[in-house]
Amino acid sequence: IFVGALYVAPLLGPKRQFAAYNVDDAKVAIQGYDTVAYFTDGKPTKGKGEFEHAWQEARWQFASATNRDLFTANPDRYAPQYGGYCALGLSAGEYADADPEAWTIVDGKLYLNKTKEFRVAWRKAPKAYLGNADYNWENNRDKLRDNY
Repeated sequence: IFVGALYVAPLLGPKRQFAAYNVDDAKVAIQGYDTVAYFTDGKPTKGKGEFEHAWQEARWQFASATNRDLFTANPDRYAPQYGGYCALGLSAGEYADADPEAWTIVDGKLYLNKTKEFRVAWRKAPKAYLGNADYNWENNRDKLRDNY
């Protein structure tokens, strides 16, 4: 913040700790969307509380018992990359929430983006963004900016 010609750094509170998976206050992952449906139905589908599975300190909801069981048998296969945070944001060095309607599957892995506009950018060259995003997710999680 500039006060006259003097720059004064804003007072920042403690850095937020981000969970391994992007969850809401009730610990529901990806806003209750069925992560398996992206693969089996090729579209985002809301899950139901009756078909829920707890994994990685998150509550995952599914549209059917079949999808829940597929996830339970192999969660790493179906869970979104980067904990369900925005993949484009991760490549730019920041945490950002994701819209479950803004998704892409690349090489059999699910990636979410903050908005459908971000998804357009991501889809133009996803592999170009993956190196930075992977590096930031594996090595810089505690240093990422908060754009949540």
